[in-house]
Amino acid sequence: MKKIPTMAEVVMREIENRIMEGSYSPGQKLNVDELSRELNVSKTPVREALGRLARQGLVESQPRVGWRVSLLSGEEFFQFQEIKHLIRYYLASHIAPYVSKINYRKIEAMNSNMHHFTKTRQFGRLLEENDKFHMEIFGVYPNKVLLEYLDEVSSAIRLQRIFMLEQKHLDEDSPLIVHAAREHEDIIEALKKGDQEEILRSFEKHQRTIRESSHNE
Repeated sequence: MKKIPTMAEVVMREIENRIMEGSYSPGQKLNVDELSRELNVSKTPVREALGRLARQGLVESQPRVGWRVSLLSGEEFFQFQEIKHLIRYYLASHIAPYVSKINYRKIEAMNSNMHHFTKTRQFGRLLEENDKFHMEIFGVYPNKVLLEYLDEVSSAIRLQRIFMLEQKHLDEDSPLIVHAAREHEDIIEALKKGDQEEILRSFEKHQRTIRESSHNE
């Protein structure tokens, strides 16, 4: 029998969706009274939901400020970005022996989805699909602890990545729009060949585009 979610779980999912869809921006205050009225529930499940989201790192509570969507400082954000790039570089450098296990049809479909999400400015879905794309590739690597840490680091900065992309108002000539899908295609082709040097070159090129885009936002 399917478990019926508690009111706190329903509220938590609603707030989480609003955060991930960009309705709430990083650093935005969350008022318990307002949420209670909007969701037509008592304050107790709202507080419980916020507490659970805090344990996930999506929201935080500060003295004399109250609840707000989690916000990293610029320095913290780029430190997490650096960690993410270093892990991906290491994995790209050691992935060749495992490329036969990659589901190429799946990652090609993901890349097509990302191209659509970029064109339609669905940045939350774009970044979610992008992280899945890379995890689908690197997921064949046997060190699962390293993969879990990469996923945690990517999740820690996903909100601000969405916010930064939304604020940039990308035009049709943006490198992120022009080059990202093609660079993913190059990565896929290199993986299919199993040439370690070509794989690494394709990932390095893509990482440069991402870094330049992040610093320019």
